[in-house]
Amino acid sequence: MAEQYTEIITGEVAIITILQSLMDARTVCTMEIPRTKHSWITMLLEVQEIKNSYYLLIDKVTGFELALSRYPDRGVSLEFMDKGGVPCRFNTKVIAVHPKDILSELPEVIHRIQRRQYFRIDALLGTEITFRIGPSEERGRERVKNFSAGGMAFILGKALKFKVGDLLNDIHLTVLEGTGSIDFHIPQAAVRRIEERSPYAGDKTLCAIEFLEITKETRNHLMSYAFKQQRVVIQRLGR
Repeated sequence: MAEQYTEIITGEVAIITILQSLMDARTVCTMEIPRTKHSWITMLLEVQEIKNSYYLLIDKVTGFELALSRYPDRGVSLEFMDKGGVPCRFNTKVIAVHPKDILSELPEVIHRIQRRQYFRIDALLGTEITFRIGPSEERGRERVKNFSAGGMAFILGKALKFKVGDLLNDIHLTVLEGTGSIDFHIPQAAVRRIEERSPYAGDKTLCAIEFLEITKETRNHLMSYAFKQQRVVIQRLGR
């Protein structure tokens, strides 16, 4: 199953551009009062400038004004699919409810919830990574937990201390294939997440990295290997 991550879009120009594209396409949205059962189907009508500030006009829906009156913060959440089919969400505060539309603040942030581009698979026992730490010639060797054509997560040894943003160079990912192994070379990657586990439970710290430099041939080879292993797992589960 593909993982998900959230892209955060900010800035007045970027926000207005996205909202305008929804209006031009007459995209249907779901509007709800957060943490309640109140939900409606509606559309965005216009981005309106009032006294040098921008506001959003939303198509009015039946029962909205009465429901909103019960919640003093007057906050609503809207969700829609962008033209690429990616689900997006934003929050806004209602300023006024008119006979035909709802006037609200221009959202400050739009969240795009995306699926990762590459499948991530659990590594077989014996899969490992070796790398140079930063600009030094010192090399590390660790056990890989999972990987994809875009990055991997490995068990971080006690002697290594990484932080988000650190660079790893001259990386070699060694995976098992039949009775042998395959070596994938990745010139550079960056640490994207450090996941501390409980030492009392015997858990190990995980380090997740994203590949910054990788040849198209290597990436395609990794993707083929990942899909092949995924098919093997599916076949085993189907028996």
